[in-house]
Amino acid sequence: MSQTKRKGSHLGLIVIVGTLATVFLILIIAIAIFLFSTRLRADENASQSLLIDASPLTMIETDKIDPALALASLGGVPEAEIIVEAVKKERPETALAALLFQPDLSDRESAGDFLLLARAYIDDAQTDKAVFSYQMAGTIATLSPDIPDTVQADIFLQVGESLINLNEPVLAKFYLDQAFIIATRSPFLRAAQRRILLERLQKNYITLNERELARQSLDLSANPPDLDLRTDEVVELPSSGEGFAIPQSLQEAEANRWFKAQELEIILVNRGGHATSKAIQSLREALLTEDREKLPFYESELADTAQLSKKIELTRAKIAWLSIKYRIARKGYGLSLVPEWETEAEQIRADLTKTYEQLFSLYADLTVALPEASQLNRATEQKLRREILAGEVGRYPNYPEEQRRKQLLDITSQLIAHQPELKIFVGITTVNNQEMYTLQVVE
Repeated sequence: MSQTKRKGSHLGLIVIVGTLATVFLILIIAIAIFLFSTRLRADENASQSLLIDASPLTMIETDKIDPALALASLGGVPEAEIIVEAVKKERPETALAALLFQPDLSDRESAGDFLLLARAYIDDAQTDKAVFSYQMAGTIATLSPDIPDTVQADIFLQVGESLINLNEPVLAKFYLDQAFIIATRSPFLRAAQRRILLERLQKNYITLNERELARQSLDLSANPPDLDLRTDEVVELPSSGEGFAIPQSLQEAEANRWFKAQELEIILVNRGGHATSKAIQSLREALLTEDREKLPFYESELADTAQLSKKIELTRAKIAWLSIKYRIARKGYGLSLVPEWETEAEQIRADLTKTYEQLFSLYADLTVALPEASQLNRATEQKLRREILAGEVGRYPNYPEEQRRKQLLDITSQLIAHQPELKIFVGITTVNNQEMYTLQVVE
């Protein structure tokens, strides 16, 4: 009887322990599933966030911008000078913000400044941003129809050589290959220019252990391709006209903003980067007054004129102002200047996008007026490249990337079919699992 009780008690204990172990195991599995699903959702949300706002503007760290230096442009100093000064003073974020928000820099200036900025990031041990800056310079060189082939090839070589030093061999070869295409196929280079490029390429291909390409470069440098020299790289659109008259009230508003920005800049310098609320408030009021003067003026003038060239100039001026507003809304000067614009950032971005759309629509109207079909195709292709480039560098937010890309590939196909003498065209390829614009040739 006692043995039966002991057996029963042991059996009950085993059942209890087993049940507890099972419950514990189920609990562990449930916790693991919960943690995994939470991590998965977080990763998905992060990926979606990256896809939603993949603009280069997200690269700017506004807390690292030097406000005193950045505000100089609001005080009337040309942005190109500020970028050079920011690089010299080791303020790379200040230079980056100026580069990405300023729509009036030429493509040649922008590419050169990104090369300078990349070296500044290297000195600051920010390799990722250096690579980003080199890619931006390369993108500008690829898409811009305004940069001569000799300069374009030099940019590609500088980017490729620098990426070799940063241990980015795949990207480095991609840009060296772009330079190789220009050196061997461009109809706008002389033999001596080809020779210099090919000799430089040969050395870099050896560094990358690309022996076949190095041999080809060496052989071609000894006997450069003899192509018929052309001089019509860019289809010139009609002149933009004589400008437009700015009313006195608007001139005074702009001059007052310059003065208030200069005042704030001096205070920031004298107080070690600390601004007084009174100085910030004064600049805020000046900016709001200028906004109330400028936007209605642009809208009124655009509605009243039928002259296409004047419409283009007015639209470009409106883009310049909205770019300043958008930069302020995103604290792109390193401090909060107009808090109400920060809360309206999405609307300002939408206004800027709409104005860019209007600008490129006006450019399309200009190209239609060209007398020859061959000019029309080339001008359309160049217009699309400019539009895509404005989007790729972040100045044209939310631009219709997929639509413009398809249109570019379509017009490129037409150029290849009907104007093969152009030799080099813009296409798309994949590098390091990333789609990139590239130069291409048709055999």
